[in-house]
Amino acid sequence: RNRDWQAAIDFYSQAISIRPDVAKYFFHRGNCFNKLAELQKSLFDYTMAIRIDPKVASYYDYRGTCSRKLGQMEDALKDYSHAIKLDESNGLFFFNRAVCYTMMDPPDFNKALEDYNIAVSLWDSKYKAYFNRGNCLRKMGRLEDSIADLQKAVSLDTANPAGHNNLGLSYLETENFNSALEEFHAAIQLDETNPTYRNNRALAYLELDYHEATMEDFDEAIRMNSSDPAYLFNRGNASLKHGDISRALADLDEAIGINPNVAAFYHSKGQCFEELNRRTMAIDMYNKALELDPNYLPSLYHLAVLYYRAEDFDNAADLFSSVIRLNPKGRAGLFGRGLLHLDSGQVQMALNDFTASIKVKTDYPDSYVYRGQALLMLHKFTEAVSDFDTALELGNAEPRTWNLRALGRRCLGQYQQAI
Repeated sequence: RNRDWQAAIDFYSQAISIRPDVAKYFFHRGNCFNKLAELQKSLFDYTMAIRIDPKVASYYDYRGTCSRKLGQMEDALKDYSHAIKLDESNGLFFFNRAVCYTMMDPPDFNKALEDYNIAVSLWDSKYKAYFNRGNCLRKMGRLEDSIADLQKAVSLDTANPAGHNNLGLSYLETENFNSALEEFHAAIQLDETNPTYRNNRALAYLELDYHEATMEDFDEAIRMNSSDPAYLFNRGNASLKHGDISRALADLDEAIGINPNVAAFYHSKGQCFEELNRRTMAIDMYNKALELDPNYLPSLYHLAVLYYRAEDFDNAADLFSSVIRLNPKGRAGLFGRGLLHLDSGQVQMALNDFTASIKVKTDYPDSYVYRGQALLMLHKFTEAVSDFDTALELGNAEPRTWNLRALGRRCLGQYQQAI
């Protein structure tokens, strides 16, 4: 209770007035201030403790955590590093420094991972070490490793809903939606009052096309916390997916009213206007998203597609090139620019883009269809037919694909096969 911490502060203050040379008095009073969220006073007391006795590692660790809470990340890192220098066997110090690395702007997940690895081996609190390392690995895109760590965390504390929830998030990113759903179920059973767990389960339901369950969970998350724009945004996207554009726009407008500085909110509004064939308003929304985040890939890509459809090839080409520059391993940008080059008669450039898109994603059949078309136009008939064969094997059995392969075989003199 607050009055107990205040009473403790009063006693430590009396002790300090009698013995101002005892570091632990300042340290313990700093802890009391910390409990009361009086962080500047806490920081002062930790600093006094360090001045009196600079060889106690935990003093630096606590001051580091206080600085971290105040957003002073560089100071926090220095203190954690000093604590580690004084005691390299304490896994908690490595854990706290790892947390600090993840909170930097931008985060340094590689250094965080190095510290989490040491924390896992040294620290007794294995659940926290595996839990945090698993989340770090997810943010690094190492999803299978993330799942392995979070599974260990859950096995160490099956009654902790956060473990199940975060394991569910990693499953969600690997598109293992049924496993994600199971973990979100478990989290909700352990804590029915947390709206985030409802929101996350709704995201899994959405991917599995359980529309009624999706909306029920989003509705419940919003009922629990109507001030979080993310829940409104997600429900709006669910409505968009199922064609309820008016409801989607209402949720997105409400989300923007709460936080008008999120590019994704305007992007989704742009998608709504696209569905309504209101091209100008869609472009306005995508541009608004890019004002907030000039490198927001979804809006760059959708703008490129809109300009391409309007045969504004110069603007479309610039935007597709921006998408590729920002995400050189993405298929969509390369494929889109390839289509543009093909339509504008730049066949060799189209061939290059389709080839690059196939290197990124080898099992996307349309890339083979359009590369085959480019090869036909360049009179490379054998290679073209091979690409059409691959497209058909991958499941693209559209009449267009059969027709193009027939043209290629006719050019090779394979008339019976063409027929």
